[in-house]
Amino acid sequence: MSLLPKNEWLDGEDLVGRLMNTFWDDRKMSVDIRDLEDHYEIKADLPGFEKPEISVRYNNDILSIDAEHTSENEVKDDGHFVRRERSNSAYHRQFVVKSIDEEKITAAFENGVLTLKLPKADYEEKKGKAITID
Repeated sequence: MSLLPKNEWLDGEDLVGRLMNTFWDDRKMSVDIRDLEDHYEIKADLPGFEKPEISVRYNNDILSIDAEHTSENEVKDDGHFVRRERSNSAYHRQFVVKSIDEEKITAAFENGVLTLKLPKADYEEKKGKAITID
């Protein structure tokens, strides 16, 4: 007799796989990419990171964002550790972004958000044409 409805995700090995996928999803760098008329705008959430801990590279049409943060928290009592904690966070994301004017790429980091502007190399602002209304 079953008191709870059977859920697919509770079956055998599939449960472990789904839990591990959720575990890694929680540890990914969240990134938004917008395709605007003359450039791409990328925003990556990196809370708790400092600017020197972040590196951005664009090489062979691949944009790489790396961030690594190590922290150590020590509380001492008469020279004996009462508590000592260390943590290390590292993120790495790569995106294929073609036809970029790499000399004009800009980056800013403010309030835990990395903002990149990647100008399109082949963008040409057109004046347009006036249309006569009959």
